Amino acid sequence: MSRTTTLRAALAIAAIPFCTLTAQQSDLAISPFVSFLPSAGASPLAGLALTIAGNSGLGLRGSAHLSLQDPNDNTQFDSFATYRPWGADADLLLSIGGRAFGGNNRTFAPFVFAGIGTSGSDSTGRTVMKSNWSYGAGVSIPLGTALDVFAESRWRMSEYVLPTAQLAPMPTTELRFGLSFHVPTGSNAGYGRSRDRRAATVPGTVLPRNAGFAWPCMHGSACP
Repeated sequence: MSRTTTLRAALAIAAIPFCTLTAQQSDLAISPFVSFLPSAGASPLAGLALTIAGNSGLGLRGSAHLSLQDPNDNTQFDSFATYRPWGADADLLLSIGGRAFGGNNRTFAPFVFAGIGTSGSDSTGRTVMKSNWSYGAGVSIPLGTALDVFAESRWRMSEYVLPTAQLAPMPTTELRFGLSFHVPTGSNAGYGRSRDRRAATVPGTVLPRNAGFAWPCMHGSACP
């Protein structure tokens, strides 16, 4: 399978959550990260995730990652080829005990997630793609109004079966660390301006008579 085909497959999986962008209209987070695979002993993988979330604690995330180095000796097959493990995931996230995703009132919060994905690796000089599903947990810590740091652990199942099912394969463990840059969108982006406009037009506001306002003179009455 060509590298272009595998890249298209990764982008397709990573783009699944963003079909709901118009429905959420709250917060977009861009998250560069690094993943480690302790059980495989492979080199770190660098990736990028995009998360769409609201203030309810739910979020949709698409991510893709690629190994930082080629683990193979390319001279065995093709001196000009590279075979780097890669993967892509589409996850549903749920913040528990706080707000970890959208809005300006984010707090220290653990979260859980589950999703589907695809991954590619080299086997005797050929790229092999596998579909999978995964689940995990993590924690998000706000560092400012638009920046978070997060860490999470993912357990990936190579087959679409429950971990407790009979003859189910052992899940592999992945550790992910990264930063999230929040970009307000939709209703959140104009919240401050709307609030200011509402405050300026609150009904029942009475201007003082000595505030420089020219009160109209009624017929038969003295002007102030």
